[in-house]
Amino acid sequence: MRLGPYRVIRQISEGSFGRTFYAEHATLGVPVCVKQEKTGDPEFMRLFREEARLLWDIRHSSLPTLKDYMELPDAGQIMVMSFIAGEELQSVIERRGHVADEHMCWILQRLLDALSYLHYHGVVHGDVKPANVILDIEHHDAVLVDFGLFVGRPDALTKAKGGTPLFVAPELVEGKPPIPASDIYALGATALAMAGGNLHSRATPPDMNPELAAMIRRMLRHDPLARPQDARGLNHEITTLRLAAFGRTSTREAFALRTGRKP
Repeated sequence: MRLGPYRVIRQISEGSFGRTFYAEHATLGVPVCVKQEKTGDPEFMRLFREEARLLWDIRHSSLPTLKDYMELPDAGQIMVMSFIAGEELQSVIERRGHVADEHMCWILQRLLDALSYLHYHGVVHGDVKPANVILDIEHHDAVLVDFGLFVGRPDALTKAKGGTPLFVAPELVEGKPPIPASDIYALGATALAMAGGNLHSRATPPDMNPELAAMIRRMLRHDPLARPQDARGLNHEITTLRLAAFGRTSTREAFALRTGRKP
């Protein structure tokens, strides 16, 4: 199947509103990720166009890059994104097991760096969760994807576009405006899932580094003003924690699980 100048190789996933494909540029042969809006509903088409407009100016190593946007007569709206090599964090957790504390730190730092960039530009991601994180273990990177629920420059009247149970911040469920601390909460829940904690009770694993566990609990406080407010500052805290707990701020090993087994 061809979509403009792109040759579709296989479907990656399908949701309620769109499909995602692995494709190649027919002339250059470079891999890309193609996202297609499938409903044709005017409201979803408007949101899809807004997402493309947001991504157009994003340039960050832990965020996807928009390469092209098209509205085709036979295929509808198409976004062409950089192809992110790796595996969904959700799949890593389910297939391999829970992540060791030190390696959780570098994953969180990559994602906090991405959130710091977004928040500086007035964007709340709105749907941080393991299924929206691509883990590139080989290159020690974690990429935050899927901006379908993003909010740009929210004000007092802004409402969240949705959310994922167990990851969505309480204030969004209560109908309050999305704020950067809402993403911090969702990242805390993502960290808890990585560690193998209880997403329902918000309990951290008993064998977890106590300082890291305390940081995650701070991120998950019900009151958004009681959480860390600044992604960049929280990133700095993790650097300090890594040095104190592990004696280094970078890991030579590619990856490790909580059991101590290497993948």
